[in-house]
Amino acid sequence: MGTSTTKDLHVLCYQHHTEMVLRLLSEPAERRLYACREPDCVIRYDGPQGYFLDAGDAKTNDLELIPRVSCINDGQRMYLAEVTPEKRNFRLWKCPECSQTWINNENTSGELGKEAGA
Repeated sequence: MGTSTTKDLHVLCYQHHTEMVLRLLSEPAERRLYACREPDCVIRYDGPQGYFLDAGDAKTNDLELIPRVSCINDGQRMYLAEVTPEKRNFRLWKCPECSQTWINNENTSGELGKEAGA
């Protein structure tokens, strides 16, 4: 494992709500790829691309709705950082670069738009 100045992120799988496992890839420039721990889950996350599916089946890729939440500060794809089981629609999204956060919850009808702070 190489050295990196990037903080360790606690990325959640948007489907299973479990913390994803970090895998360092040697290219390009120690890219950080997060993978779901659940067997057969093809959901992955990396900062520049955001969430994506690592599946060869194009039909699976077409059927899955992938969250595309971008940071208003720097345009980076945000990751799901927290969910609350008691509030089904609550989602805390966090930017991997500037740590800006956004919340969507029951009061926002599932829409992003309430700033939680940086």
